[in-house]
Amino acid sequence: MKMLSWVVCSAAILISANVLAQEQVKAWSNESEASVVQVGGNTTSESYSAKSKTSYKIDANVMAITGRYLQTKSAGVETAKQWEAAARFEREFGTHWAAFVQHGAESDWYAGYLQRDNTDLGTKYYFVKEEAETFFTEVGLRTTKTIVAPTNEVTTFNSGRLYLEYGTKINESVTAKAWVEYLPNFKNEDAYLVNYEPSLSVMMSQIFSIKLAYLVKYHNRTVTATEKKEDTSFTTALVAKF
Repeated sequence: MKMLSWVVCSAAILISANVLAQEQVKAWSNESEASVVQVGGNTTSESYSAKSKTSYKIDANVMAITGRYLQTKSAGVETAKQWEAAARFEREFGTHWAAFVQHGAESDWYAGYLQRDNTDLGTKYYFVKEEAETFFTEVGLRTTKTIVAPTNEVTTFNSGRLYLEYGTKINESVTAKAWVEYLPNFKNEDAYLVNYEPSLSVMMSQIFSIKLAYLVKYHNRTVTATEKKEDTSFTTALVAKF
C-alpha cells in the first residue's frame, strides 16, 4: 500500500505540474494511466495498476521520467507485485537521429528478483516520423545489477538492447501501438530477455482515452525449475494525456 500511495501521489504531482505548464510553451507533456479491477462473489480478487510518463523538451534536449506499478491480490493473498521507475536524457541530432542515456530500477519478486538496476546508453533512429504514423528503433548497451529473490544474491552483467516501436492512427479516435525489446546477456547467452506489448487506444475526449494493452515479459533462464519463463498482464486503463 505504501508503494501504491507513492504512485498515486506522484501521479497527482505530475498532473498538477502539467496543468501549470500549459500556460507556458508546450514543452511539457504527460501521459498517465490507471486501472482498478475488483471481483467479488464465489471468488474475490483485486488488481491495481498505474503508469506515468512525463517529459520536458528544451530545444534538442528531452528529459523524461517514467514509472509503473502493479499489484494483484486473490482472496486477500498477494499473487503479483511489480514496479519500475526510470529517468532518461535524450539529445536529438536532426529529425531522425538521437542519442540517450537512461537509469532505472525495477522489481518483481515473483519473477525472481527483488530489485534490478539498469543503466542504458544508446542511439535512436526514426524510420517513419509523421503525425499519423511513427516507426523507430533504439540500439544500445545496458549494465544491470540484480538482487536475486529470495536469496538476496547480487549479480552484475552487461547486455545489448534492441528496441522497436510502431504506432499508427487508425482513424480520428483509434490508435494502435506495438513494441518489442530484446536483451541478449553477454555473460550468460541463455539468460536473454524479451519483452513486448501491443496496445489499442480509443479516444473519448481531447484528454482522456481508454487503452487495452497486453504486456509480456519473457526471461529465458529461470532461478528454479518450476518457475515460469513468461509473465503476462492484460490491462484496461483510463489514460490522460496533457
